[in-house]
Amino acid sequence: MFTHRRETYIAVKKLVALLAVLTVVLAGCGEANISKADSSTSAKSSAQASPAAAKETESASPKAEETNKLGDSVNFDDLVVTVAGVRESKSQLMKPKEGNKILLVDITAENKGNKEINVSSMLQTKMADDQGYQYNLTIVDDQKGNFDGAVAAGRKLRGEVAFEVPKDAASLEFIFSDPFESGQAIWKVK
Repeated sequence: MFTHRRETYIAVKKLVALLAVLTVVLAGCGEANISKADSSTSAKSSAQASPAAAKETESASPKAEETNKLGDSVNFDDLVVTVAGVRESKSQLMKPKEGNKILLVDITAENKGNKEINVSSMLQTKMADDQGYQYNLTIVDDQKGNFDGAVAAGRKLRGEVAFEVPKDAASLEFIFSDPFESGQAIWKVK
């Protein structure tokens, strides 16, 4: 009889511990603070100046799902993310499948915070068309830089991210997001 009670007691303790860990992990998940970056000062720093300035910045900022154009910068929490341009790969070694092409997206992340931030092209970037299809990252030998790694406070990371997409796609969007928070920044690339 004591063995059954002891097993039940241990099982309940494990369940409580698991729930506690799950609560802590999920507490870290939230919504990203996303806004169009101002060329002179970031919207986030002006929002920290006063509550009135924060409301003014919030009302002037675009919605998180607003589509940006090439060259636009977006505040994504402590990162300022800029998509400078898109070019087609001219790789002679890595060829796309028949009917596809490889596009290279030139992206920069600048850390405006005071802590190091990790950036992952695999976890944080994707390409989608107007039909809702998403396209995978690919590897090419003519890619400039690498958009993966740690970005120290006050530093930048710039690189190209390659996607294999259909040649006949009517519209394409580059999407930057954080896998642990909701919200995304979107740029129209075609």
